[in-house]
Amino acid sequence: MTGRVSLVAHRGQPRSFPENSLEGFSHVLKSGAGYVETDVHISADGIPLLSHDAHLLKLSGKQIIVADISFEQIKQIPAGYAERFGDKFPNSRIASLEQFAGLLKDWPDVTCFIELKSASINYFGLKAVDITLEALSEIESQVVLISFDEEAVAYAKKNYAVPVGWVLPEWSEENHQKAVELKPQYLFVDIDFCPQQKAELWKGGWEWVAYTINKAEDVKHYANLGIELIETNRYSELKKESKMVDESYDF
Repeated sequence: MTGRVSLVAHRGQPRSFPENSLEGFSHVLKSGAGYVETDVHISADGIPLLSHDAHLLKLSGKQIIVADISFEQIKQIPAGYAERFGDKFPNSRIASLEQFAGLLKDWPDVTCFIELKSASINYFGLKAVDITLEALSEIESQVVLISFDEEAVAYAKKNYAVPVGWVLPEWSEENHQKAVELKPQYLFVDIDFCPQQKAELWKGGWEWVAYTINKAEDVKHYANLGIELIETNRYSELKKESKMVDESYDF
């Protein structure tokens, strides 16, 4: 697409719901999202679950490391992000990746970017990729596996049929060469170091995804740079505010 973008619902809609919650994802799916993104850590008993952080402090107020306890224990802990939302989400819990897949089954045209976090790769090795993709087997056609860890991305690309994306740790010529060798279908770039001239974006067989953008004027700016997908924390509002958003995925 030229001069148009599609929005990616980043961690659901964390401006309005606890991040990575099923409540947030249900909201953006009903609002027409064609792309969603979530983060995955793995519990002590090998269950992949939705969490951006390696610990549960932000969502639950408890300094608990995900990899130290079982998912059975984790799912008993309220995770309504009380510091931000008070008692608005008293029943919110950390969801398993399997629960997330169950939700996505009802939205077969939606693509989900699954970011496997480096902490789980450090703990479980490349088996973390196997654990994650096995939990998503029923919606494999909807999955894009992404990570900062290029070894995990290369492993998924070699051993599974799913598309992959590499999240750039920084903008450098070294990482440009890694991207050329890796050949991911998607490259994710933080707007804090994204080039601000269209000609500076690396050319390749990938689509660019920029994060995190929450204002309509910024959507226009990055769309004009040639960015095709934009991650946002406020999907349902931003799609109404921006005239640059491609509506072709709304249903």
